[in-house]
Amino acid sequence: MKTAWNQWTDAIAKHLSKQLSITVDPAEIVMPPDQKLGDFAFGTFRLAKEQKKNPAEVAKEIAETMVPGKVPGLESVSAVGPYVNFTLAIGSAVAQVIEDVEAAGERYGKLAERKEQVLLEYAQPNTHKEVHVGHVRNLVLGSAVGKLLSHAGWNIQYVSYHGDVGAHVAKCLWYLDKTKKKISAKDKTGKFLGRLYAEATTYLDDHPEAKEEVSLVQQKLESHEPTWEKLWQETRGWSLKEMDVVFKELGARIDRQYLESEVVDRGQEIVDLLLKKKVAKESQGAIVVDLEEIKLGVFLVRKSDGTSLYATKDLALAELKAKEYPTYQRSLYIVDNRQSFYFKQLFETLHRMGFDKPLEFIGYEFVTLKTGAMSSREGNIVTYESFRDAVVDYARKEIVARHEDWSVKQVDETAWALAMAGMKFSMLKQDNDRVFTFDMEQALSFDGATGPYCQYAGVRLSSILKKAKSYQLTATSLQPVFDHPSEKTLALMMARFPQRVEQAAKELRPSVIAQYTLELAQSINEFYRDVPVLESKDELLDGRLRLAAAARAVLSQALEILGIPLPKQM
Repeated sequence: MKTAWNQWTDAIAKHLSKQLSITVDPAEIVMPPDQKLGDFAFGTFRLAKEQKKNPAEVAKEIAETMVPGKVPGLESVSAVGPYVNFTLAIGSAVAQVIEDVEAAGERYGKLAERKEQVLLEYAQPNTHKEVHVGHVRNLVLGSAVGKLLSHAGWNIQYVSYHGDVGAHVAKCLWYLDKTKKKISAKDKTGKFLGRLYAEATTYLDDHPEAKEEVSLVQQKLESHEPTWEKLWQETRGWSLKEMDVVFKELGARIDRQYLESEVVDRGQEIVDLLLKKKVAKESQGAIVVDLEEIKLGVFLVRKSDGTSLYATKDLALAELKAKEYPTYQRSLYIVDNRQSFYFKQLFETLHRMGFDKPLEFIGYEFVTLKTGAMSSREGNIVTYESFRDAVVDYARKEIVARHEDWSVKQVDETAWALAMAGMKFSMLKQDNDRVFTFDMEQALSFDGATGPYCQYAGVRLSSILKKAKSYQLTATSLQPVFDHPSEKTLALMMARFPQRVEQAAKELRPSVIAQYTLELAQSINEFYRDVPVLESKDELLDGRLRLAAAARAVLSQALEILGIPLPKQM
């Protein structure tokens, strides 16, 4: 179904093509920088070059000869500089958008469904470490990319991958065994294991000779020695249970959970095959893939002591994904930007071993707080739990200060919604390649480019609709009676939603939707300020209430892509 936006741009392009005897693509019909100039604009640069005329002169000639009435809904045509500007009639434009939203319902903004399957790998915290604030950006970004692609029609399969074996696990379990620490019920957490890992790292820095002991533990783990296997399975369970809680809290969907331990043995077999095929070679006891000729250096796939690395297991993981999802069309990896070179090496090695599935890397920069960067190695991690609690507590205090009469349940539900909006919107409103520093006071503000600001716009619309329940509406069908510029501004912004979804999905940039949500919220707030909805009468009251309901629906859809709830009250 064509949206109102496409119908307008198609109609203008078709009329221009006929009048000018050229082909005008609807994509050439754009929004002017200032809505006071018009609702759409057509640049005459190409035409002026062909006619060897001044672009402003060509624009003026087109505007003077074009009859607005020949394009449905068009009110006027004017020329400003090199652009021909087109202005829609308020009444019909607003009515058309409302009808589009009402007809589509929850599918408004969603593109045509397609059969192609996408594997989206994200949510990759290692076991035997705590889930920290740095992981939150991965979870929030991955979830938003998945929902965005789903809105664009793709069939998304969400997969996670966790390092539950390897050097960090060996180091943690070695230190636990060495120190003979007593473990209480409250210690059975990723936070406790993460602290052990940090302490082990410090100890090994002072006692480098002990590194051979850690290597021996890793070998025993990889050979499934019963005593170490039992300790590993027990401690891993603590981490996985904790991760599941975090994922659910943040709305991170997982369809298939992969573990490194599933692929470690097959990874070693693949390295042997690479050696046999001469894709890999021995170098100082280690096994490497030489990628120097394409400026990707040397890719280490097995250590000199015979144990595996991330690369060993990632080769097998790609193979396992392809086996379990044989029809997938795209495989996306959402990983810290610092791993971008590694993934170039991995993808090239997979290609050389005959793997022909399409692979895409989506990188993001790390998260810092005002206190600075974090490191699990040094033990100065801010856990997700402490981060979440601090944000929720701040939101709760802000709500209590505004609503002393609210119940505890009202305060708690709203504080959670605001906290999620503050965390997620602040991480998604900027592009992935920028380092993100979280500022709690700024992120939870009701003013400015924040999630709570967008939520508040929706709550204002809900307030209007709630108050309107006492009114007896007389209109039975929508009439083009709208007459305020703020109504058209809001409607045109709503009309752009499908276009923004398509753009964001193509570019894999949830920030496009975050920016759109902010612009939509601004238009809603202007509408709320300028238009006396509840003082209107008859058909105009009916129309404005339906506009408010449609705007709330579109805002809710946009926030849903970002994983942000729309609270009942604020």
